[in-house]
Amino acid sequence: MDLTRLLQNPPRVQRDGHGQFVEMGLGEEVLDFISQRVDSSSHTLETGCGVSTVLFALAGARHICITPAEHEIQRIKDYCRAENIPVDEIAFYADSSERVLPELACEPLDLVLIDGRHGFPAPFIDFYYTADKLKIDGLLVIDDTWLWTGEILKQILLSESEWRLEADFAPRTAVFRKLAEGTQTKEWTQQAFVVNNSAFKLNDKSPSSLVTAARYLKRGEFSVLGRKIARRLRRAVRPA
Repeated sequence: MDLTRLLQNPPRVQRDGHGQFVEMGLGEEVLDFISQRVDSSSHTLETGCGVSTVLFALAGARHICITPAEHEIQRIKDYCRAENIPVDEIAFYADSSERVLPELACEPLDLVLIDGRHGFPAPFIDFYYTADKLKIDGLLVIDDTWLWTGEILKQILLSESEWRLEADFAPRTAVFRKLAEGTQTKEWTQQAFVVNNSAFKLNDKSPSSLVTAARYLKRGEFSVLGRKIARRLRRAVRPA
């Protein structure tokens, strides 16, 4: 089986609102992007389960699949058995990612796919616990960026020097390449997206809030960015 045949007859592992099994996997162009970059030497991980899981199996990647829905795992195994696709290199975890990822020991990862639960804070938890498991030059695929949680994660990484947008399958999926360590361990004053979207920046009608923010940001332990903002805020509240 190849990607073309997989897309013609995809596994149906998720239930719709009527309880029927349907296919709700990644878009074709994203699957093709992944298939060209993953092979039997790759170490990969996904939160969620579906067509992508079969694609990783086809590539022979040493893959980790995390989903709390046991029936999804069983249906993927049944599908692969029927199509003679080996799943020996896939480690399935039938649990939520926030339980599995903190304790997970694995080889440095070449690719991480975040496509599990999309409600807050699940995608951010998945990012937090996989960012340091992804090797430098590895790829992070964020699906469903048309949802608020996925879009915010995308926007944060666009503003971080440790990540570079590798491919943008807008509006649904974004792929980032990891350039360096550290984004998930920064204080908020070191993250441009957080600083630029914080309430005090817009609250120019409340001088007391601005003064408090300025005093907070000028502390020595915060970043150069934070100190620059502090100076700007102090100028903003200085009496005429």
